[in-house]
Parts: sequence; structure tokens; C-alpha cells
Amino acid sequence: MVIEDLLSLTPVMQQYLNLKKAYPDSILLFQMGDFYEMFYEDAKNASKILEIALTSREKNRENPIPMCGVPIHAADSYIERLIKAGFKVAVCVQTENQPTTKGIVRREVVRVITPGTAISAGLLREQENNYLCSISFEHQRSGLAYIDLSTGEFAATQFENSTDYGRIKDELSRIAPKELLIPEGTANNHPTPDFLFQEASYLINYCPAWVYEYTYATQLLLKQFQTKSVDPFGCKELPLATTAAGSILYYLNETQKSSLSHINSLRLYNSHNYMILDATTLRNLEISQGPDGRKESSLLGVIDKTLTAMGARKIKNWLLQPLLDADLIEERLNSV
Repeated sequence: MVIEDLLSLTPVMQQYLNLKKAYPDSILLFQMGDFYEMFYEDAKNASKILEIALTSREKNRENPIPMCGVPIHAADSYIERLIKAGFKVAVCVQTENQPTTKGIVRREVVRVITPGTAISAGLLREQENNYLCSISFEHQRSGLAYIDLSTGEFAATQFENSTDYGRIKDELSRIAPKELLIPEGTANNHPTPDFLFQEASYLINYCPAWVYEYTYATQLLLKQFQTKSVDPFGCKELPLATTAAGSILYYLNETQKSSLSHINSLRLYNSHNYMILDATTLRNLEISQGPDGRKESSLLGVIDKTLTAMGARKIKNWLLQPLLDADLIEERLNSV
């Protein structure tokens, strides 16, 4: 929008556009009284997905502004539908009381909701994890990290050469993330595997390349875990796993804008310590889904007698990532 057009808008629409500029890839829910309003392309997209009326604002303009809105008290269900449709949603609220404020009310974005950071009950399946994943690249090496924001589970691993790209694909198949982060410019600077983009069941987002620097990543981890060193986690030996984990913390800090205190540890693991079950194997052996796509007709459905959601998630993870170490297997069996 040219400056002349911007100046012709009302102060509140100028405020909206200034906020929208910071979240160009999200649908911005802009609080106006008891409603969240959406404008321009956001309104056109949302009105189709939510099946609500598309109206317009400033109808006397030559080009009225497309607009739609939802009541705040029912916003959660609408947000869920937008997330399930693959969109990110930035929630902007009024931070001042209308009656006591002269002029325009101050507003700010308090949270960005994405498929991989959803924590509301309507977007989560209690017995399944909701993972946000990140991959970092450096020469022939790569790192992978993932987190479930709702539970605080946080893990990372590293692959030593490009021939391990198949293992990355297998890990993504096992983890089944709802969202994947990769560095900006990855395709230009690294031989990014095509499978990251082909038939992806996750939303892909990009983080600035500098976020994946080891020093910056360790600073984020130290701050998050309130420790003086990341050595006890094994970060020094797995720098690419560390940078992938750091990028996740960066992304969560940028989108959640709230305490992440429940994320208090990082598990670094070696994928070679587990049996790799690729997507074809998982499908053919019907490990977690039967031929009809249902858990009930799979191996997991038969043996899952757990009584809690936490137990259901744990037994699924055990089945999808079998141990190879005999001592650890015996230890697990003895515990059971």
C-alpha cells in the first residue's frame, strides 16, 4: 500500500496495518470491542474457511476494505478451524480500556498460534503428541530437534553426513510433526532433501539463518534451563542438534510471548541406538494405524491398555522407536 493510501485510512486501520506488517504470514485477529476483526486478504481467506459473511469497512472509499469478524467469546472454535486449515493465527488484543482512553486504543499481539504450538483442547488429541520440529544444516551434517509444547517433551539428534537424509525422513515419519522449521535460504546454501517439501503433512516455516548459530543456540538453552553450561546435555558433541533445539526456543519465544518454564530439559539421543522403522514399514506392519487408518485395528490398538493419556503417548513412542541395546531392553522389561 502506498503512503498516500495509508494516510487516507482511519487511525485504527493504520494501526492494524502497522501490526499486520510484523505478522505477514499469519491471519491477524484484531480486537475491536467484543469482536476479533479481520481485514483485506485475511478476511477473504477466513470468511471462506469459517463460513461467515464477508462485509466491508469504509464503504465510501473507492475500494472498500474487505472485513469479517467473530465474537471473542467464541473465538477458540474459529481459531481451531483456521489452524486445522493450515494457517497461523496472530491474536491482537486491546491493552487499554476504551472508556478511559482518549484517542486510539493501544493494541498488541499477545500470541501467535501455529499447528506446532497449539495447546488448546480442541486442537490436541489427548493420547497423541503435537510436535513442532526443526532441522539445521551445515556442510554435510544436519541436526533435528522436536518439542511438544503441551507436555514440555524436548529432544534432539544429529546426522553426520548427507547419506543420513533417509534417516531424517524416517525420523519425520516417526515424529509426525504438525510444523517444521528450517533456516531461511536453506535451498540455496545446502543440498536440502526434496522430501521435506514433497507431500508434506506439516506446515513449513522459516527462521533467520543466524538463529542456527551454535553460540546463539547455547545462549538460548542456558537462559531457558537456568544453567551455567550445556555440557551435561551433551551439546558440545552434537552441535547441529543443539542449533536445531535453539531454533525451536527462538520460535517459541517469538510466537508464545509467555512463560515456557515447563520446558526444563533437553534429551539428546543417537538415532543409531534405536531400530529405524520407515514409513513403509510402519504402514505394512500396521504398527500405529490399521489398513483403515484407525488406531483400533493396529498393533498399538491391541496392546494399548494404558489408563492415562501420558501412558498412551509413552507406549506409542516405544513402539515407533524400539530399543536396540539389550541392557536397556531388559531394564525396561523389568520396570514393566
